[in-house]
Amino acid sequence: MGTDCAPYLANLFLFAFEYKWIEKQVKREKFHLLNKFKGCCRYIDDLLLINNNNVMKRVMYQIYPKELTLVPDDSDGTTTHFLDLLLIIENYFLSSSVYDKRDVFSFPVVNFPFLNGNIPGRSSYGVFIGELVRYARACTYIDDFKSKVLTTISKLKKQFFKPKMLKKSWFKFCRTHFLLIQKYGSSILSFYKEWN
Repeated sequence: MGTDCAPYLANLFLFAFEYKWIEKQVKREKFHLLNKFKGCCRYIDDLLLINNNNVMKRVMYQIYPKELTLVPDDSDGTTTHFLDLLLIIENYFLSSSVYDKRDVFSFPVVNFPFLNGNIPGRSSYGVFIGELVRYARACTYIDDFKSKVLTTISKLKKQFFKPKMLKKSWFKFCRTHFLLIQKYGSSILSFYKEWN
């Protein structure tokens, strides 16, 4: 872990086991079983399975070695997190929001710079714009987007970010990423008025 090649090695390692298992199922003509994995995707060691009907829990040790500990989430089948997304299926509609496991830690996490030191201010406000882009891409609904932004602004203010500069960054974000936020309607442009 931590080396440049680690993600590639992990992908190659897992792919080798998956390919071998799939090849075995094709030879046995178990296409009904393989069809259960049509809605499967993996990013390094995180798996997302859609409409798998718990088949993976049954066959996971046929695919992967027993030394590899697989931990299925405790999803109810309609809500789960995958990478930095919270995925929810409601009324046959898939929506997403930001998922950050650090939000449930019992201790504060410092994930933005403090501006009372020697950190260049301009690039620090760029971090705020980057977070706005991430939230807009992840959040289907405006309320989820607003909630994440307000939480971030509150944290940034405690770390000596200036409200005036945050608003200036907001305007820049709205100008440069208008297509990304148009899904929320024109009222999102005046969202900065809700900031305290």
